[in-house]
Amino acid sequence: MANRHRVYLVPGFFGFTQMGDKETERIAYFQNVPRLLEQRFKERGVDARVHAIASAPTSGLELRAQDVFREMARTANEDDAQLHLVGHSTGGLDARSVVSPRMARQAPDFVKRVRSVVTIATPHYGTPLASYFNQGGVGKTLLRYLWLFTFLTLHRKAMPLRTAALQACYWLVLRSEEAKLPPNLFNQIVRLTADLSEAEREDLIRFFGQVGENQALIQDLMPVRLRAFNADTADREGVRYGCVVTGAPPPRLSLRLLLTPDALLNGLFAVLHAKSAPLSRELQVPERTPAQTQALQDVFGRRFESRSDGIVPSRAQVWGQVLHVATADHLDVTGHFDQPPEHISWLKSGSRFQEPQFQAMWDRVIDFTVGGAATVHPGNGLPRCMPVGG
Repeated sequence: MANRHRVYLVPGFFGFTQMGDKETERIAYFQNVPRLLEQRFKERGVDARVHAIASAPTSGLELRAQDVFREMARTANEDDAQLHLVGHSTGGLDARSVVSPRMARQAPDFVKRVRSVVTIATPHYGTPLASYFNQGGVGKTLLRYLWLFTFLTLHRKAMPLRTAALQACYWLVLRSEEAKLPPNLFNQIVRLTADLSEAEREDLIRFFGQVGENQALIQDLMPVRLRAFNADTADREGVRYGCVVTGAPPPRLSLRLLLTPDALLNGLFAVLHAKSAPLSRELQVPERTPAQTQALQDVFGRRFESRSDGIVPSRAQVWGQVLHVATADHLDVTGHFDQPPEHISWLKSGSRFQEPQFQAMWDRVIDFTVGGAATVHPGNGLPRCMPVGG
């Protein structure tokens, strides 16, 4: 009998699965990823199910691991399927936590059936951007407005006052540490987005209440904290670990760009990219294997150490076998890239990451996790084949 598989998609920062009332207008963390994976599994003749699971928005890594346990328990015991964890950003750290020997006493029995962990754009050694967010009171204000900025950018409705709201959020993101903001300003901006339903507005306000209450994750993602995390979170014997590394082209401001509607979003990406500080001394990355180094050089060139996806330095994302290296920003690989109307991006990085690159990357993840019959990777036309189980 062919093996059954369950693939769990673990989201990163903010930890939601989807927001919005109508299916055609929802913002999903993994935009179109479950549908693509299910299609590929069917084409390969693989018996696999995909589950996108939620976790606490900005709680610390320990609480997020508990959330992953709880969400997996809803389906993992329905059969004896082999389990696979695919985590994006902080979700990759959650996936490593769940299967680590450190969590063995708390881990449910189904964790023993986990066969692979894939981390995508994950800050295994931290990101200096977290240290910036942790300065003074920046985090509590900046993260709330940064997510509102994201929501308004990605939402598919043509909202009145969207441009004004985006400009207000952009100013708040850049100046929040100096701004004296009234406590109800966030709620008022949400109320101005008149095309949102009442349920959507209330969900946003509730979500940001959680973000404001617990922001332990900011500290947990600082490089100094990740050094302790890695020392305590060993890989589990019998589990295969692979990673997808992302890096965007360095921001370049030009007169042509300043005259486009994307100027605001590109400016925000430039700020985040600079704060991610890929060459910071704060970031301590151990020596890579020759194969890992070669994989990064093949795509990014010899100066790959200076690459960042706008949130996480590329060199901090390496853990286990390098499955794929993508010229992409932090959210491109989750389906939030520039190819409307199906895909909408808010990190305007100029990466030129689109559907062929998106499908090729996720095909490589499938190769490593469940394998299957031969398939053609869009964009290169080369068939690849791996046996079931990798």
